[in-house]
Amino acid sequence: MTLLASVSEYLEQRIIRRKPSMALRIGVHLPAWFVDAVQQSRFQAMIRYVGEHSAFYRRRFQETGIVPSRVKTPDGLDGLFTTSEDLRTHPVEDFLCAPAQIVFETTGTTSHHNKKVFFGLSEMEWMARYGAAALVHLGVTPQDRLVTAFDHSFWVSGPLAREVTRVLGCLHVEAGKIEPAEFYDRATHYRFNVLIGEPSWLMRLSEVAATRGTWPVKFMLVGGENMTEATRKYIEGVWNAPVYLEYGQTESCGAIGVECPVKDGYHLNELNFLFEIDSPDKDGYGELVYTTLTRRVMPLVRYRAADITRWIDTPCPCGLPMRRIAHIRSRKDEMVVCGMGNISPWVFEAALEGVSGISSEWQVRVTRPRHKDCLELHLELVNGERPDAIGERVKHNLRSLFPDFWKNYEMGLYELEFHGVAPGGLRQGRKLLRLVDARQGLVDAR
Repeated sequence: MTLLASVSEYLEQRIIRRKPSMALRIGVHLPAWFVDAVQQSRFQAMIRYVGEHSAFYRRRFQETGIVPSRVKTPDGLDGLFTTSEDLRTHPVEDFLCAPAQIVFETTGTTSHHNKKVFFGLSEMEWMARYGAAALVHLGVTPQDRLVTAFDHSFWVSGPLAREVTRVLGCLHVEAGKIEPAEFYDRATHYRFNVLIGEPSWLMRLSEVAATRGTWPVKFMLVGGENMTEATRKYIEGVWNAPVYLEYGQTESCGAIGVECPVKDGYHLNELNFLFEIDSPDKDGYGELVYTTLTRRVMPLVRYRAADITRWIDTPCPCGLPMRRIAHIRSRKDEMVVCGMGNISPWVFEAALEGVSGISSEWQVRVTRPRHKDCLELHLELVNGERPDAIGERVKHNLRSLFPDFWKNYEMGLYELEFHGVAPGGLRQGRKLLRLVDARQGLVDAR
């Protein structure tokens, strides 16, 4: 272990474990070079560790001729990555390096076979320390009253939130993902001033509160799915309080990054992960890849997150030295090539932003009923709106925001249809796949 790694270990064990507020005060003064050095030291130690203890990585290293002791940076892994398919198709024993005490499953949108990710209880507690420091940065104190509303079925978010609040020492209630109207009736007694849940659930709660009244709230934190800025502004307007976004995955133990009060991207958990942006395009957008640096039960090396983002290079006014990534633009596995062009969910998020009469739930299905592609926009309608009226507003946004896509429409390369759905009619599981390629019998002409 290098001297810098030893110093970091000492600071974390003595300070982060005991007092997240002190960790935050020290964290804003950590120089970027110190964070980079700790990352590199831990990365090298992790490569040696998985080479000794993981059957999966030991086999991959042997197949590619990689000598773990010689690997200094990710470039030394010669294009080796870990994918979600690796986790689905290989026995979990191939990844386990130490006895596991808790397991969670992913709820991916593109496969019926969930991935299983194992942790030690001490690893959960360790990640909770960093989560607590992030909440302190957002303003949480031991005097606050915090409520979480997550589905606990095989999912990491609820248990991790419980560990975080234990560290903070504040009042905490696990509401579970009950109906927002029922939650409202029960929550008014407690007057929770920090609300944590999924964007779609918080949106429903805000619709209830808009008609029945609110109570004072310090802030709301959302995670588990994307949120448009229009939805954020609506919720903030109802509660007169800020909404912050958190970003994580089950594979990462849910603790990749979180917004600060500036709300300009996610500050990354860089002492526990090493991050890369793979194959960035001309605008810097590429796939997020991360290596776990402090896990021992089921560590992951260069895991492809399948989320498309980019680095934010400018310093953040909040003072934290940890680097930031932009909000997730799309999923790599949700890109569809069709008559409209190469499309991802972010295109429709932009086209739907500011359109009244619809909820935050929507889905686009690409079909081919005849001889050309048809993009069916399935939208949850509110306030008695009609699909054709909504369609005209969306077309106007597409025309002004995406002239190339609109030109293809005017050329007749694809069709647009708008379908109204009753509230609650689209979401069948925990996550809603925004863009679905439902075409049958396509021939790859590349």
